Amino acid sequence: MSNYIFSQKNLGFSVEYYLYEKHNVMPAKIYPPHVADTLEVYILLDGDVSFSIENNLYKLSTGDVIISKPNQIHNCILNSNSVHKHLCFWFTPSSDFIFEKLLNVKSNLIIPSPEDKNKLSMIYSDIKTASEEDDQLKKYALIVNMIEIISRHVDTANPEQCAPPILKEILDDLNQNFTKINSLSYFTNKFSISSSTLNRLFKINLNTSPKLYLETKRLAYSRILLKQGESVNDAYVKAGFPDYSNFIRLFKKRFNITPHRYKHEK
Repeated sequence: MSNYIFSQKNLGFSVEYYLYEKHNVMPAKIYPPHVADTLEVYILLDGDVSFSIENNLYKLSTGDVIISKPNQIHNCILNSNSVHKHLCFWFTPSSDFIFEKLLNVKSNLIIPSPEDKNKLSMIYSDIKTASEEDDQLKKYALIVNMIEIISRHVDTANPEQCAPPILKEILDDLNQNFTKINSLSYFTNKFSISSSTLNRLFKINLNTSPKLYLETKRLAYSRILLKQGESVNDAYVKAGFPDYSNFIRLFKKRFNITPHRYKHEK
């Protein structure tokens, strides 16, 4: 695995990225859902992979691109024992100009044309070489070229493989009402299922619990509120947390920073 950092905010963005290109076979696995305040661009280079983002599940083919917008809950799923070669970028835009289309995608799955997949494959190789040679200008030009090519395909209608219907309904409801849900009995009562069935749906499909998923959704929203200028007290209330001290503890544990420091961090 190769890790790289490119930071030129005066040129529109900073980015951290890595390339994983080992040939070893990895066991089938559902990675736990996570959330970031960056724009994540994941490219599958080889492997049997799906991606879950919010309430949607996407099956990928080689060369496909997944866009996770800031504070969207997402996780990678290895469907079978296979290699998992991939490239991943975490962008922090200082201007929306370059990223306007990616920040406003309707489908998180982007499928470039075969011709553009070939072009992108060459760009990925050139980015690796430019990173190893520490050629800053070439890296910048290549990354902007990559974004432009990917952006051409954001409006293309792509297939979407949804989670099981009952889980999709639950996730749709959770995404709309997460600030008002007081307990998990809200779901068991509304959807007439047992707590064990509810937990099993989340565990099998998302490798998490409904409690942790709801908590992650609230934490992500609290970060949005803090960056919008809300006070720490207002953010925890509006995000649906019932207890201030517990909110502070969970925020620091998940993001390794206090809400107050995050609010004032540039």
